[in-house]
Amino acid sequence: MCRFIETILFQNNNMPLIKGHEQRFVKTQMAAWGKIIYPSLEKIIRNKKVVLKNEIPYKCRVVYDSENIEISFTTYQKRAISILVLKECNDIEYHFKYENREELNFLAKDLQPGEEVLIVKNNLITETSFTNIALWNGKEWHTPKRPLLHGVQRSKLLLDKIISEKNISVQDLTFYQKIRLFNALVNWGEAWELSTKQIRTSSL
Repeated sequence: MCRFIETILFQNNNMPLIKGHEQRFVKTQMAAWGKIIYPSLEKIIRNKKVVLKNEIPYKCRVVYDSENIEISFTTYQKRAISILVLKECNDIEYHFKYENREELNFLAKDLQPGEEVLIVKNNLITETSFTNIALWNGKEWHTPKRPLLHGVQRSKLLLDKIISEKNISVQDLTFYQKIRLFNALVNWGEAWELSTKQIRTSSL
């Protein structure tokens, strides 16, 4: 049975992006099962009644299928990234946040410490194995129009007009100076930021 996940930032008893997670939670259930089995993600999480320390960021991981839902909390530590490695995979699909990440893990399997994969599909930049991305051209931040997954942080940044969508080919990288990596656990102000010179090519 296919299982799905949500990874949610929980800090100071708050979940800053819970509305976006709720929307994806509902959309996923409707697409997978044609009905809503779990109506409120926030209520399910808060019913766990765990005692967590203030100020410390936690990753709340929700794993679910049509019969069961599991919730766990772990302290979140941002990993170090200094190099992005371009890897092409034209048949990769990750429209929903599946628990099964075999394709993503395969692309990242040969990386060295400090490296992260930057996935290319049909010559277009998509995202890393665990974050959406945005590129700076000196005037604007552009995020790939066709990411593998439409992340909740990405949706908020688009709504706030901090970033805008654009198809970005591998060749277009020469027009950009910086790249930022972000997800639901890492907000815009804390995003990884690298020079586009820190992107190198590779092949599977």
